[in-house]
Amino acid sequence: MKRSTIFGILVVALIGVTILNFLTIGESTEDYIERIETNRKDRNGQMLSSTSPLKEEDKQSFTGLNYYPVDEKYKVTAKLEMLGARQPIFIESTTGEQLKYIPFAYATFTLEGKPQKLLLYQDWEETDPNRLSLMFADETSADETYGGGRYLDVTYRNTNSVVIDFNTAYNPYCHFNDEYSCPIPPRENLMDIPVSAGEKLYKTEH
Repeated sequence: MKRSTIFGILVVALIGVTILNFLTIGESTEDYIERIETNRKDRNGQMLSSTSPLKEEDKQSFTGLNYYPVDEKYKVTAKLEMLGARQPIFIESTTGEQLKYIPFAYATFTLEGKPQKLLLYQDWEETDPNRLSLMFADETSADETYGGGRYLDVTYRNTNSVVIDFNTAYNPYCHFNDEYSCPIPPRENLMDIPVSAGEKLYKTEH
């Protein structure tokens, strides 16, 4: 399946979260939790649809994705350090394919008492200039979460900061089906803390 198709499907499932992160400034904790949980229910439904990465036999036993409890401390506002020359690069994928991305900016913030600096990218095939990709791994990777890392969609609004909500972190399609080609998080985005938020490992039952 083409990478543009994969990410197009993910946009449909997750665009609501990225837009609402911008529009719901000041929402209550209760409304925030409800919004995230509603999105998770919607994603469960998508996993049983015709666009799901699950194999047909796995759909039969699917009971829902696994998540950490919603925790607002994992929703952070990050300052942007814009990159001057945005030259496309190639990032290796899980199948050995070289996928084209444009490094966009560094996002700096503090989480778990430690400063973090992650690199945000624009997908070469992305048509929305305000949609950025964050691919990361952390100390939960290969233990409680997928060893190949997780993804986040980030909305850029022409300001010097962005909202990064790790409660919306999701597994790439290759976690569910090795026929998919997914970019591997770059070295800059290997976090030295556990990020106990977002989607956890999914284990099939046969």
